[in-house]
Amino acid sequence: MKPSFGKRLTASYLFVVAVTLLFTGVFLTPRLRNVFLSQIEQSLAAQATLIAQDLAPRLAGATLQNNLETQALQYGRQMGYRVTIIRADGLVIGDSERSPAELLRVDNHLQRPEVQAALQSGVGQSIRHSATLDEDMLYVAVPVHQLQVPSFKGPTSKLGTRNLELTLGVLRVALPLVEVHRRLMEFQKDLLKAGAAALVVALGVALISVRRISQPLRELVALTGRIGSGQRTEVPSLDSRDEFGRLARAFGEMADRIEEKVGELSRERTQLTAILSALIEGVIALDDQGRILFFNPAAERLFGIASSEVKGRTFLEGLRQSPLNDVLSQALQQKHPITQEINIHTPVDRTLSVHALPVNYGEDHTGVLAALHDITELRKLENVRREFVANVSHELKTPLTSIKGYVETLLAGAIDDPKHNRAFLETIHEHSNHLGQLIDDVLNLSTIEAQRVTYRFEPVAVNEVAERIVKALEPMAKMKKVSISAEWPQALPRVRADREKLAQIMMNLLDNAIKFNKAGGKVRISAEPKGKELQIRIEDTGRGISPEDLPRVFERFYRGNKDRSHEIPGTGLGLAIVKHLTEAHQGTVTAQSVPGQGSTFQVTLPLA
Repeated sequence: MKPSFGKRLTASYLFVVAVTLLFTGVFLTPRLRNVFLSQIEQSLAAQATLIAQDLAPRLAGATLQNNLETQALQYGRQMGYRVTIIRADGLVIGDSERSPAELLRVDNHLQRPEVQAALQSGVGQSIRHSATLDEDMLYVAVPVHQLQVPSFKGPTSKLGTRNLELTLGVLRVALPLVEVHRRLMEFQKDLLKAGAAALVVALGVALISVRRISQPLRELVALTGRIGSGQRTEVPSLDSRDEFGRLARAFGEMADRIEEKVGELSRERTQLTAILSALIEGVIALDDQGRILFFNPAAERLFGIASSEVKGRTFLEGLRQSPLNDVLSQALQQKHPITQEINIHTPVDRTLSVHALPVNYGEDHTGVLAALHDITELRKLENVRREFVANVSHELKTPLTSIKGYVETLLAGAIDDPKHNRAFLETIHEHSNHLGQLIDDVLNLSTIEAQRVTYRFEPVAVNEVAERIVKALEPMAKMKKVSISAEWPQALPRVRADREKLAQIMMNLLDNAIKFNKAGGKVRISAEPKGKELQIRIEDTGRGISPEDLPRVFERFYRGNKDRSHEIPGTGLGLAIVKHLTEAHQGTVTAQSVPGQGSTFQVTLPLA
């Protein structure tokens, strides 16, 4: 995690101060060392000069020379330095660090650099290693002079008299460099303490300055966070006229404009979402890479998948609908509208009308907006209509052809033939009844679907209605050699139904059970209560219904097993009428079948 702006700014302050102090120390330390050494040399020279003045009369008296060893020792103890007394010819006659016996073995010091410099310029200094003390030393030497005043005979010169100086020797003082270094280290420690104090002061100043600078920044950062999250917020009041004040005012104006634009976009998005959600057509939007951007509720229902599961994924990856993907890819590549009808098979078989339109998303990014209209039912109705027209045409054509043929035969003279004329008329009458039944069924179903039927609900005994229908159908059953049996519990409860409509339901079901049965087959009708409902079952041992036809047997005008459907008269309207009438009774009807073994239809009605 990166440090905050305040910490980085504080660190920058301290870094600048530390670097400044470092460079100051690096550049000043040698200079200060030289100044410090110069001050020590001057101090040593001043003290040596005072000692030399005190030593001059002692060194001038020949009687006192024998005591100069002791005098050098006293000077050394008083000053704390090494004191060496050197005669003008370079002979060492006194040293605070050597005994009188050791002085006899000391080398002549006349050629020492500090001695030569003292004799020539009045002060000499040198730094070198002392073999006597085995350490580096700072040497400062001054000459020891004796003043002499000459006497003149005769008149005095206009220039007056001049004092003469006689060099008696050299006084040298020495200080170990260890002491110099110690004092220099103390000075450097003081410098470091001063630097540390300066850093502390700089830190305090930096913290105060950074706080004053970063506080407005923190307020502005918090403001941007609230604006980014869409919260309604007040702009911090920064009265300063500097950049922060201007920035705060700019943020305020920006926040107002953003809030206004976000409000407009939110309202437009809400309206657009409401419109797209209310559409019965599925709507899908793809970007230029074929990734799904939008998936409305109608599309979710079409494909049986949630929008959250496919957003951001490519269409083929998310839905795996190759026919639809081909249409969308073609619109995306060719960049022109495409309208096409496709079939999909998952989650269920559907027929879709697809309208794919290229949409420009800006910056040369073109996506696709597709509207999907489910026309499955429309196509089914068209198929049913075609089948109905074909069936009705056949059903009308067959009896009309027969009627026309028999009428022409009768008109040609057969009407006078007593052996055939009556049979011809009976055939014409039978076909006329079939045409009437067909027309009645069509009109009946149309009336039921238009909900123009009046129902009179009352408690009805199912067994009484069933027995009446069985009795009416006995002649047809005998002709087909089909036996009918009924099984009822002793106390069969009544149902809430319209008696005539219930009779129509049972008539259509029993009529089909007999017509589509085989010679010697059986039809069984039974009923039993289940809770608040009565289940009526009609079972036959006929040809059965194929699995592909079973889901559609209750559709209007639909007839299964088309290869043999025309062998048995009918329009395919009976079961559609049964379904509508049963639902009008608040009941249900279902079908089960095993091809070649028979079918079972079950009607469930509410008890009275």
